Amino acid sequence: MSLFRISIVALSAIAVAPLFADEPGGSAPKSPFQQAAKNREYLAKFKDSIAVVRYWTKKNANGEEPRFRVPYKCPNCNNTHYKDSGVSCEKGIPAEFAGFVTASDRVLMTDVMIEPEFVDHIDVECAGETIRAVEFEASQKHRALVLKTERPFANAKAISFSDGTVPDNPVYFFIVRETGETVAGFSSSNVSEFRHIVELGKDIYKGNPNTLVLDANGNAVTVALQERMEIGQENFSSPSSWEMEGAEKRFERLASLEEQFRKAVLPVYLQLEAKGKDEGGRRSFRWSSDDEVKNDVDTIGIVFEGGKVVIPAKLGPSDTARLVKLEATLPDGTKATLEFTGSYAEEGGLEARFSGGTPSSVCPLALYGREAIEMWNDRLVMMSVANRGGRLDVSRGTCGLDELKRERGNVVVADFERLSGLERSSGDGWRDFVFTGDGKLVAVDFDNRHSERWSSDEAIQGARLAALVSAPKFDLENIPRKEEDRKRTPWLGVEVQAAGTDIVREKKATAYLRRSVDRAPLVTEVAPGSPADRLGIKVGDILISAKHPSGSKEESLFADSDRYSSINWDEAFADDRFIELGSSGEITPWPNADGGVNGTLAEFGVGTEVVIAWVSDGVRKEGKVALDLAPVHFSNAPRSRNKELGMTVCDMTYEVRKYFKLDADAPGVVVAKIKAGGVAAVAGVRPLELILDVNGEGVKSAKDFLDKTKGKKNLSFTVRRLTATRVVPIKM
Repeated sequence: MSLFRISIVALSAIAVAPLFADEPGGSAPKSPFQQAAKNREYLAKFKDSIAVVRYWTKKNANGEEPRFRVPYKCPNCNNTHYKDSGVSCEKGIPAEFAGFVTASDRVLMTDVMIEPEFVDHIDVECAGETIRAVEFEASQKHRALVLKTERPFANAKAISFSDGTVPDNPVYFFIVRETGETVAGFSSSNVSEFRHIVELGKDIYKGNPNTLVLDANGNAVTVALQERMEIGQENFSSPSSWEMEGAEKRFERLASLEEQFRKAVLPVYLQLEAKGKDEGGRRSFRWSSDDEVKNDVDTIGIVFEGGKVVIPAKLGPSDTARLVKLEATLPDGTKATLEFTGSYAEEGGLEARFSGGTPSSVCPLALYGREAIEMWNDRLVMMSVANRGGRLDVSRGTCGLDELKRERGNVVVADFERLSGLERSSGDGWRDFVFTGDGKLVAVDFDNRHSERWSSDEAIQGARLAALVSAPKFDLENIPRKEEDRKRTPWLGVEVQAAGTDIVREKKATAYLRRSVDRAPLVTEVAPGSPADRLGIKVGDILISAKHPSGSKEESLFADSDRYSSINWDEAFADDRFIELGSSGEITPWPNADGGVNGTLAEFGVGTEVVIAWVSDGVRKEGKVALDLAPVHFSNAPRSRNKELGMTVCDMTYEVRKYFKLDADAPGVVVAKIKAGGVAAVAGVRPLELILDVNGEGVKSAKDFLDKTKGKKNLSFTVRRLTATRVVPIKM
C-alpha cells in the first residue's frame, strides 16, 4: 500500500546488535565450527518439536489466488524476508511455515491470517508424521496461531515451558521455513535494530518473530512471534496462558467490520454533461488524468458524522464544471442524491452531503484520530474497495506499520505493509482503507492533485485526514458551473509563437526545456497589468512551465503548432465542405485563445496561484502569481442564433479584432455557425466571416444582430472575408 502521512517526526537511534554475542555461562563461540556445534545442540534438543505447517490454498469464487506477506527476520543474513513467493493453487505449491509443537495435538505458529475461502486444507509435519489440522485459535496480542490436529502425533515431543520466570541471560533460537528448507540459528540477543522514539518515550527493537526463548539451561521460557517489541514489555509467559480467540469468533468479528464498512463506504456515480460529440463511457475512476475522464464516472463515497461524504475523484476544473449529478447507492440498494459542497485544493477529491439528511441505512465512520507512529506494533485491518458499476467489491486483509519515511515537504510518513489478503492494484480501480480492530478509520488512499502522474497515489491519515473531514481547504474555482460560465479561461497575459531550435539556442534556453524546443513559447507580446507583466516577463523571454506552489509536478508550457499556416483560406471558404468544418470552431485563421499556454493553465483555474518558470537573457527565473480571467474570446463570446437564417453569430472579440486589424469600437459580429442548406448558406455566407452591418446599419453585438434581422424579409449584409468585403442580399 502507499505511504501514510503522519505529523510527528520519530528521532531514532539505531544500533545493530551482533548476531552472536556473549553466551550465558561463558564466552561466545570463537569460530564458525563452534557456532555450528552450538546450533546443532539446540536443534537436537528441539528437532522433534519443530513442525512444518503447509497451507494448501485454493481459488475463491472469483477465481483469485491468495496473496499474503508474512515478515520475518532471517537468522542468517539478519534481513527481513517475506513469505509470499512460490505459492500456487494451479501448480499445487503450498505456503510453508515453521511451527512449534506445544501439545501432542497442538502446534503454535505465527498468525498468517489467510481467509477460509482460500484454504483447501492444512497439513502439519513433525517427527516423520504428517497430520491434517482441523481447527485453530488465535491471539491477536501475540500474533500467534494454535492449530489443532485431527489426531495426536505419535513421536513429536511437546515443548514444556517454564513457569514464566524471566531468565537473566536468555538465548534466542530462531526457526524459519524457507523454500523447502528449515533454517535454524541462535543468538544471545533478539535485538537486530534498536530505536528510541522520543515523541513516544519508548525503546523499541526489531527481532526475529519465530523464536524460542531459552534460559541458561536451554529450557524453553516462551515463544516470541512478534517482530517489534518495547523493551521492558517482553512477555515471558507460557503460551498456554495466552488469551485465545476461536476461529469462528475471529471471522465473525472481521465479517462484522466489513458489514460496518459497507454501511459507510458507498458506490457513488458522477455524471458529467457531455462535451461536444464525446459519447463518453462509464468507467471506474482511478489513475486517470483529467483529459481521460468520460461523462459517467464510478467512484466511492466515505460517509462521516453529520452526513458529510468524502469522494476520492480527481477532477480538474474543466471537468468539475460539467458535473451535473452525484448519486450514491445505499446499503439497501436504493439511490440517494448528493449535493456538491466543494472540491479539495490539495487532494484529488470532492465533498458532498445527502439531500434531505443522512439515510438511516448509513452508518458514518469514526476516525482513529492519532498518528500512525503510535500503532507501531498493532495488527490492523485493510479493506480494499472498488466500484463495479454501482456494486461495491470489497477485499479484506491485515496490515501493519512497516517503516517511517520522509516525503515531500519534509513530512514524516508511515509505510503500511499488507500482510494478508489479496494484493490489489490501484490501476484496477481499487482503493485501500486501514482500520483499527474496532473499526476506526486510520488511513485512506487519495490522489494528490499536484504531484507526478505515477506517484500521485497517497494515503492520508492522522492530522491530515482529520483536517480533510473537519476543516477542508477547497478550490473555489474547481466547482460545477452553468453552461454559460464553463469556459472561464485562465490568462497569463502573453501572446507567443513557437520559438524553434535556432531561437531557443540563441536565447540559451535549451537546457531548461523538457519538451520539444520547436514549440517552446517565445513571448511576442505582454498585456499591461497582466499576471505576466506583474511577474516581470518581457517580450523575447521563453516560457518553461507552470506548477502548483505545493506540488512537484511541472506542466510544460508550449505554443500551439502552426497547423493551419499552409491552408489556402480563399480556397477553403469557397469549398462547400467548409460550412461544417468552419462551424465546428476547431479551426480559425486567428490564434486559438483556449490553446497553447492558456490551454495548459486551464487545469489550474482562474484565480489560482501558480509558479511560472521562464528564461530571460539566458537565466532561468520563476515567480508565483494568481491567474487572471482571460478576456472574452471567440470560443466563449456571447452568441445569438437566427433560426430563420440558419446561422449563429457571436460578439467580436479581442483576438479577432487584432487579426483583422480593427479598432476596438469598429462594428461587426463573427459568423460562428452556418446550417448547411439554410438561407444564409444558400446566399453564400460562410463561417468565420465578419458581418459589419445589416441594411446599412453597423452591428454592435450578437444580440444587436438578432434584433436587426429577426422577422425581416429583405436583408443586406456587408460581409468581410479575410481582406475582401462584399454585399450579400438575402430575401426570405
